[in-house]
Amino acid sequence: VGNGEVLALVGGRDPRFPGFNRALNARRPIGSLIKPLVFLEALKLEQQYTWASLLDDGPLSITLDDGSEWAPTNYDRQSHGPVLMEDALVHSYNQATARLGLEIGVPRVTQALAQLGGRSDVRAYPSVLLGAVDMTPLEVARVYQSLATEGYRMPLRAIRAVMDQQGHTLQQYELDVRQVVDPRHVFMVT
Repeated sequence: VGNGEVLALVGGRDPRFPGFNRALNARRPIGSLIKPLVFLEALKLEQQYTWASLLDDGPLSITLDDGSEWAPTNYDRQSHGPVLMEDALVHSYNQATARLGLEIGVPRVTQALAQLGGRSDVRAYPSVLLGAVDMTPLEVARVYQSLATEGYRMPLRAIRAVMDQQGHTLQQYELDVRQVVDPRHVFMVT
């Protein structure tokens, strides 16, 4: 919801089971869900990137600090050569996204993730650009909530207020809304 209120949360098949809640506790790599953040950060560099910018979706291989090679490929195992930045996101091209993320800097993307409400402890490895970040569904929802509200970040909440039997408010939870991204840039991504 646009005000950060969680309408429903399903953590498993049996609602009476008090154990592991998948929505709150199941961490999985987010994969391509991070790609809009890579493009958002590039679009903030207005003098360098627009949706019409050409990106190279050719083979990419870099040597990491430990001497290993990182060579991402596209889902279809094809390289598409020069592609419009817009097409790279629309078609979820890994090679073009990784190259763009390396150009703008992996730390920009990890900072954007934290700024939008995601994890703040993500190390800036190149594989982060393609979603090698473990997050829960609720954490991902928090990031996308910030995009859905045009760059305003607010905590997701399931409780508005606590009241007594007579309807008097015992505790109220106010919204803490902060603009973390320029709405112009979020609009271009959404």
